[in-house]
Amino acid sequence: MLLNSLTGEIAHMNTLSNEFYNGYKTSTKLVDSYHMPYYTEFTEPELSYIWLKPLKGKEAKPAFTMPFEPVRASQPINGVQGSLF
Repeated sequence: MLLNSLTGEIAHMNTLSNEFYNGYKTSTKLVDSYHMPYYTEFTEPELSYIWLKPLKGKEAKPAFTMPFEPVRASQPINGVQGSLF
């Protein structure tokens, strides 16, 4: 990201357990008519856009109370799968 002067965020974390280790934010600064890339390092997960923040208040309870049941077609679908080419 720095070599191509891209703006974004890099997070070093375990995405399965949402454990955050450290992160880097990349950006550019205009210096003498050139966009010079730079980065800042941070260790607080609250500063990250990628880290999933815990839900608070009303949003903490699940939205669905019953398990999902797939809908079945009323008539059997008897067709031939076509080819795209």
